[in-house]
Amino acid sequence: MRNSKIWLILALAFLTTIVGCKSDDMVVTLTRDEIQARVAPRFPITKNWLVLNVALSEPEIFLSEGANQIGINTLVELNIPFLKPISGYLAVAATPRYDAESKSFYLDQATVERLDLPELTPELQAKAREAIENIARQELAKRPIYELKGRNLKEITAAYTLQEVQVHGGKLRATFSLSR
Repeated sequence: MRNSKIWLILALAFLTTIVGCKSDDMVVTLTRDEIQARVAPRFPITKNWLVLNVALSEPEIFLSEGANQIGINTLVELNIPFLKPISGYLAVAATPRYDAESKSFYLDQATVERLDLPELTPELQAKAREAIENIARQELAKRPIYELKGRNLKEITAAYTLQEVQVHGGKLRATFSLSR
């Protein structure tokens, strides 16, 4: 009997805390390392585009202060039939998108910020850039970078509308509206 009273008091305290919150917003904060730990296993990404084979590997996440984008630096390797492989570096910036149904963050609207392929002529670099941007845009949009798995109260209640994503203090801050 005493044990059930304690559980009742704890449950009421918990509900009072939730109901008594004045804010209709909830903030989920992710560090660069948390995002990095979830993105790295999803690489390498290898895709064919016409006759070009593109491989992206060794991703390195970066968060720019005040931006609503996540950046990824990767190694890029191009394989063109009858030529030796061409390697370089790629920097992509993309906008986080939250999917409430899967409780996952994805990267949309990926754009190539920097492409260093010193072995290619400027004309071929422009064509490679277009192909790599298309591949990055498609692949990043369908691979979640972070999934809210109910590891804490904020993750459990995050099936709400994403209001804002910002990088602040070296962390990605996603603000959700709790009023549907």
